[in-house]
Amino acid sequence: MNPRLAVILSKANGLALAFALMATVPMGAANAAGLGGSRSSMRLQHRVAEKNDFTFLRTPAQVRSLVEMKILDPVDNSAELWLRDVSFPYARPEVRLFVERIAAEYSLANGEPLVVTSLTRPLSNQPANAHALSVHPTGMAVDFRVPSSDSARTWLETTLLALEKRGVLDVTREKHPSHYHVALFPTKYAAYAATLPPLPPRPVSRPERIVPAPVVVTTDYAVMIADLPMMPFAMLFGFILLGMGGYARTTRTLRERARGDR
Repeated sequence: MNPRLAVILSKANGLALAFALMATVPMGAANAAGLGGSRSSMRLQHRVAEKNDFTFLRTPAQVRSLVEMKILDPVDNSAELWLRDVSFPYARPEVRLFVERIAAEYSLANGEPLVVTSLTRPLSNQPANAHALSVHPTGMAVDFRVPSSDSARTWLETTLLALEKRGVLDVTREKHPSHYHVALFPTKYAAYAATLPPLPPRPVSRPERIVPAPVVVTTDYAVMIADLPMMPFAMLFGFILLGMGGYARTTRTLRERARGDR
């Protein structure tokens, strides 16, 4: 074969292989550039918070106050959702709904719970590297731990990017520490969630009913004696021995007196 033609065919085969490999790349990995974040996305998150007139909480006391007013909802651990090192496990109702739904779907798809590492954070508890426009103090943000397996990571990134494309949230993969930062747009997500089927109810574990063992009546005296407490039985046995000894002494005394009367 002509050497020049061989080089051309080799390059063509290489391009074909490259396109084939690209076709097999999961969507989440292909769209990973969308997770980079930007200052414009932070400004967008901040504008949404201001548009909704959300308060940027400054202290833990303000967080507790909004919880008491039921403006922030508790977010609880479950079989599908694990909270790890979350100082303030509260969020806007729409965020709680979003977290519970995506955790249920994630657990079903990947066979493991989704891990949340942060929810509401007052300004006094923001880390040193927090962005100045962070919306964590409003309760409209959540951080997810990056899954260790490729398949679970791809599933989560694909799902979050698809929701970002719908305009219901903004997601960024942070590096220090590694996590997914999600700012939820409550009004838009509530409208979107209204079109989805309700989540199936979580199974409620019921306490096991303890059935008392039946009382067995037996005439087996050996078993009955074995079931008696040892101390009373020993005392009873002692009294029997004492009685038998006294009976023997009394009998001997009577016999001796009978012999003396003869």
